[in-house]
Amino acid sequence: MRKVEFESCGRSMRWHEWLVGLFLLGMFAGVRAESVYKCVDARGAVAYQERTCAVTQRQSVIDIPPPPALAPSPHYAIDRPDAPSTRIARAPRERGSRETAYECRVSDGRIFYRLGACPHSLGADASRESKTPRGKDSSARGGGSVHVASRQIPREQACREIHRAGAIGRDGHEFDEHFSTYEHNLGRDPCK
Repeated sequence: MRKVEFESCGRSMRWHEWLVGLFLLGMFAGVRAESVYKCVDARGAVAYQERTCAVTQRQSVIDIPPPPALAPSPHYAIDRPDAPSTRIARAPRERGSRETAYECRVSDGRIFYRLGACPHSLGADASRESKTPRGKDSSARGGGSVHVASRQIPREQACREIHRAGAIGRDGHEFDEHFSTYEHNLGRDPCK
């Protein structure tokens, strides 16, 4: 057998040559764990190793099964371009409570709109601020609560009044039923 010396070439191995050598060595050696020896000494200390145990130790062989084969990627239930679309069909709107809304009139003159029922009254903390003759604010909390009367109207009319351009200036607008942009984007805004 001929002994190969790297010095005879006049240079040492470069880093990429070492890397290729290590890669080939790893491929040929492989990483296979087929069996392991469990060694227990006189004090009860356990050690796992790949070579046989000492004569003074109790030895048992543990077989390690080969790793499982690679599993294919899972298929998720999402719309793919090649799959037929699976849209959720919505039930048609029922007549009656879903098509109606309410105009709520407060006894102090404010008006607001709800898609559900109006409250029977507004508490003292929701009562409007009144101006004294001198122009200073004084709250009208002495009365406790104010009465709210409701009138049934079509939902489209209530939605128009809630989203009307000048609705912010209307007394009572702060009590209108509003839906967030998040609800609107999810399709849960009943006005759209």
